Amino acid sequence: MGNCVYGPSDHTVFVITGDRKGAGTDANVKIKLFDDKGQISPEIPLNCYYKNNFEKGKTDSFQVPRIAKFGWINKIEFWRDNAGVEPDWFVDRFVVYDTRNDKYSYFPVLRWIKADQHYTIQHLDTSLPQQDEYPEQRKKELDEKREIYRYKQNFQGGPMQILELPDDEKFSNDYLWDIVRQKAELLAVSKFRSVTTGNWDTLDDLRNIYGDPMPEPVGIMKYANDLCFGNQRVAGCNPNTIRLCTELPDNMAVTPEILRPFLEGWPLPQIIEAKRLFIVDYKILQDLPTVNNNPLCHPIALFFLTGEKELLPIAIQLKQKMGADNPVFFPNDPPFTWLMAKMWFNNADAQYHQAICHLGYTRMLPESIAIATKANLALKHPIFKLLAPHLENYLPCNWRGMEKLIGEGQWVDKVMTIGRVGMLELIKRGLNTWRMDVQGTLPKDLDNRGVLDPKVLPNYYFREDAMLLHKAITTYVKKIVSHYYDIPEKIAEDTELQEWGEELARPKREGGLGLKGVPNNGKFETIEDLMCVFTCIIYMCSVAHAASNFSQYDEYAFPPNYPAYISGTPPTDKTPLSEEDIVAALPDKQHTLDIMTVTKVLSSKGTNSLGHFETQFQYDTAARKAEEDFKIELKKISEMIREKNNSRSPRYMYLDPEQVPNSISI
Repeated sequence: MGNCVYGPSDHTVFVITGDRKGAGTDANVKIKLFDDKGQISPEIPLNCYYKNNFEKGKTDSFQVPRIAKFGWINKIEFWRDNAGVEPDWFVDRFVVYDTRNDKYSYFPVLRWIKADQHYTIQHLDTSLPQQDEYPEQRKKELDEKREIYRYKQNFQGGPMQILELPDDEKFSNDYLWDIVRQKAELLAVSKFRSVTTGNWDTLDDLRNIYGDPMPEPVGIMKYANDLCFGNQRVAGCNPNTIRLCTELPDNMAVTPEILRPFLEGWPLPQIIEAKRLFIVDYKILQDLPTVNNNPLCHPIALFFLTGEKELLPIAIQLKQKMGADNPVFFPNDPPFTWLMAKMWFNNADAQYHQAICHLGYTRMLPESIAIATKANLALKHPIFKLLAPHLENYLPCNWRGMEKLIGEGQWVDKVMTIGRVGMLELIKRGLNTWRMDVQGTLPKDLDNRGVLDPKVLPNYYFREDAMLLHKAITTYVKKIVSHYYDIPEKIAEDTELQEWGEELARPKREGGLGLKGVPNNGKFETIEDLMCVFTCIIYMCSVAHAASNFSQYDEYAFPPNYPAYISGTPPTDKTPLSEEDIVAALPDKQHTLDIMTVTKVLSSKGTNSLGHFETQFQYDTAARKAEEDFKIELKKISEMIREKNNSRSPRYMYLDPEQVPNSISI
């Protein structure tokens, strides 16, 4: 930390340069200080000529000349020239320390500073637009942001995404997506180095390839177990599709008599009345294009909650239309035939998971909201400060990551049954049915599926933990919103908020995001409207993403457990199958390595835990208090979940707040 002294001084100015690529500057910087009496200091140069100032990620301090009878500093004005080889400069914040009373004034900046442009920043620098003392600077910066943060649709019917990644959003994480390098490193240190081509001979051959740095995934021990297959619906990477079944589906060839042997002897009507029958239906997968026209099932499965509170599969039909070549498979079918039916079901589940649950809902949808937020809410807007930590990485991560995941000929084309074309179509289908007030609001989503009541489907670990986090986020959001919008008029008069909300709901053909279920169609009127939207966004970027993302290696890395791709054709009768048939259906060694590599990368956590922000956006006292309360509550939840996991089988660790990042990191 630099320390430049100009003689007798009552104030020290700390300048914190941002910790990002190219943030440091060689330019000359000057500042003016303003006090609460209206006094203004002379121009003060902030330079030490014997050292490098304003280096990336560094803090410089300057003891400014004493100013007679100067009061509390509540505002600064600063600027830079264009001198030096690298004049660009990203400032995190200024802090002014008053040695007379041991008090600090905070001036968050969080922006690139243009040459010869004067910036006026107030203490804490948080205001609604109607309260801003410097509306011209605010409008100018927003106009500039709207030119930078512009939309495009990368595929017909898809979500709105960034037209061009702004320089300000770029960071060097390309190495994470160098899949060729990743595979080479794995081959050099793992058991995989001698088994990179050809097909698997036995399941033991596959089991034996795991070891540091690719440990045995959880799925390796449970893939054939019906209890674990049921557990995947409530604690796997896709825990949002199971529904309460209130009647047998018309297009499934089952009857109460057929099912009774799997219901512990109970009549079906009593099981339905007791809310112990559940269903997963993948009708949405019908008629999807696939790689090389490979078969894809669109199955229906029934699950039964036993007297021991265990969820078990009792019937799987692999296609929607009943027919002689589309039997319903049951647990008493030949063991490997039943296992094959479960694998084809999970193959369908995996396509839904990657396209909708993961990429659609927690990657692409938040990206469009991030663009709207950055284009419509000023940096000093309290709602920008609330949402920014959770939207911070979406644009750079998706810009590079989506190319490596779903670019033509990339990972999805190589290892997923539906490939890129089918993936994009499925994302479109999923987003077209998404509503902020249903799928985007956890309690409503659970209620819509009939599983909100904790007495229904006990041991639904995702629901247990996610509801704790959702409640904590809701409480945090309410404290922030109630502080800044203490009367309804402030909501109505907030032009930035209203324009942002209108853009969320406006149809895509008219330049909006086309989101359904935005309260009051984006014309916000109440605190409840705002709580619904902000809670949805924070939850989606943190909790929902963690639930769908961090279990991927555990689920996908052992293909029999959760196959991204299956060779051959689905079974069309009950002919007994063998282990050889199971092995023949697996992806080859090269594709298995591709699956392991990418899911290992995706399952890594690269940013701070929820509530612990990399960048401090909020400085207002009430907002900081809400943040601290949020962190305290999350710590309690973490302890609760760890205690629960002592008696859970299997453990569900993915929503421990310490394991849930604020946002994506890759």
